[in-house]
Amino acid sequence: MKKLMIAAMVILLGLSWWVTFSAVTEKPMEYRRHLAEAQKYEDKGIYYDAVLEYQKALEFNPDNANIYLKIAENYKSLQDETSFIQACNDAIEIGKDNEQAVLILVDYYLEKGERENAIALLKTQIEESSINGSLRAKLSSLAGGFRYLGEEYDSISNTCASCMMVQNGEEMGIIDEAGNPVIRTEYENIGLFGENGFAPVKKQGTWYYIDKNNYKRRQPDEAYEFLGTCSNGVIVAEKDGKWGYLSEDFKKMTEFEYDGATPFLNGIAGVKKGNKWALIHEDFHPFTDFGFDEIVCDEWGFCSRNEVVFVKIGEKYHLINKDGIQIGESYDSVMPFVSADPAAVMQAGKWGFVSSEGKRVLQGAFENAGSFSEIGYAPASSGGKWGFIKENGDFVIDPQFEGAKAFNQNGIAPVKENGKWRLIQLDIY
Repeated sequence: MKKLMIAAMVILLGLSWWVTFSAVTEKPMEYRRHLAEAQKYEDKGIYYDAVLEYQKALEFNPDNANIYLKIAENYKSLQDETSFIQACNDAIEIGKDNEQAVLILVDYYLEKGERENAIALLKTQIEESSINGSLRAKLSSLAGGFRYLGEEYDSISNTCASCMMVQNGEEMGIIDEAGNPVIRTEYENIGLFGENGFAPVKKQGTWYYIDKNNYKRRQPDEAYEFLGTCSNGVIVAEKDGKWGYLSEDFKKMTEFEYDGATPFLNGIAGVKKGNKWALIHEDFHPFTDFGFDEIVCDEWGFCSRNEVVFVKIGEKYHLINKDGIQIGESYDSVMPFVSADPAAVMQAGKWGFVSSEGKRVLQGAFENAGSFSEIGYAPASSGGKWGFIKENGDFVIDPQFEGAKAFNQNGIAPVKENGKWRLIQLDIY
């Protein structure tokens, strides 16, 4: 009896192993059969049945991103956009580092003219994927696309401290770095919002200070011909044809003895006596002689971004550091720095670029140019039209505008068309 029980157990165990082995061997066979059937349907153009067979194959191998891509391919043939996109997203979700699935969906978006969706997908997957070289290359290949923003103006300045100065006719105002109106165009002159939160404006011949609500907030008791932005706790001002410096509560900090002056930036300003300029530190003491014929300022009046200043002596421009020492070469013309990136300089009729250390970073090759901004693009002209170049000198936006200025950190830049200035927004920056 005992021997019979043992024999029965052996038989049952053997049967169990046979069932298990049979299932293990049959599943791959069933899996391969569904894939083969799907391929047959594809070859005949019976795409929906191909999808059904691939879905059955997924029951045996649910983490196979390539099957989802085959399903997506068939849905695309069926012109079922929603199911195609879902299948691609399933493939992307399963294969986190599957660049192929991302690129297939990106190309589809581009074919449909949905450039913003393609760019958004690439940016998201680049952030989430550890293997993204092909995605980065694809994103780079799409650089240079842009759209127009906001209103037209007679002029728009480069961005400084998140603001752009705009002008229509004789009236000036301010927009923010995204192109939104901050101060409407109603002033005869306007300056940057300073560290005290107020901007100098001139209206009906009188200077005073406003806040970002366009409320009048400060006005000195005395009349001035010019009031500047408060920077380093100091205001540059002009009175009776002479220039000097005031505290932010309008107390005199220097004599009004200069024939010109700039606001402070990075603890440096320029002052003029007679026809010559010198540079001063924030203690108002000159650290150069009065030997410069010109101090190069940006559109807001600042001369010392990156703690360096372009000056003119005779017919040549030079770069001076915070110690008053010339660095780099001499130039025929220059544009002020707008960021920590290189500035545009001209030699022998061609424009190139130098760093704030005075090192040449791009040889002269352009008819005209502006300085590089923090996103690594600079305006440059060729054939009488303006576009934008990358740091290697290649155009990322082909020359097509009458004028162009620097991109800000939001990928927004002023361009001129048909005699008017407006903003463009980059798709990728």
